[in-house]
Parts: sequence; C-alpha cells; structure tokens
Amino acid sequence: MTEEQCGKWVRKLIAEDRLHEFYVSKQWRRLRKEVLAEYKNECQDCKAKGFYTKANTVHHNQFVRRHPRLALSKTYIFKGKEYKNLVPLCHMHHEIRHGHRQKEVKEPLTQERW
Repeated sequence: MTEEQCGKWVRKLIAEDRLHEFYVSKQWRRLRKEVLAEYKNECQDCKAKGFYTKANTVHHNQFVRRHPRLALSKTYIFKGKEYKNLVPLCHMHHEIRHGHRQKEVKEPLTQERW
C-alpha cells in the first residue's frame, strides 16, 4: 500500500470514527510485529536510560490522526533528513510520550501558604 493509499484509507477511518479498525488490520499488525522484532522487543526509552524493558507498544512519532499517510511508514523525511516514525515502547513510556503521566506540579510555596 502506498503512502497515498494509506492516507486515504486512514483519513476515511478517522472521519467515520473507526480508527480502531486500523490498529487491528493485518497491515498494522504485521508492521508492528516487524518493528518489535527489529528492536528485539526492547523499549527504546528504557534502553536510552540503561534499562531493559519489554516493549508492548509501537508508537507513531508522527501521530496517525495528524499524519494519516505515515501510519504504515517506519520512517519519514523532514527537511531532507530521515527520521524514525515507529518506535517500540513499554506501556509507561508510551503514556508519557502522549502526556498521560505528567508529574504533579505543586504550587510554589508563598508566604500565604507557609
């Protein structure tokens, strides 16, 4: 499937609120399995910190809803440079990348709060 065909298909799924069908499609499951195998099923964010954790998610750096044509692309080109689009992550790091696990920001201590 070309990027153009993929984009058309994924845009249609998004418009019809059926994006889940992309994530259970043969194309995505095959590509996801391939990416996990290429990186030996290791979370790349944990690995960058010196830990080894099993990756159970493949994250799109270029979010599917914003860039549907890249949904099945391992890489993308921006300003002439190639970047990784699909990255294996553990559940925790995938949530962090999406902003679901933000550290609680405490109010600064002021004279009134002292």
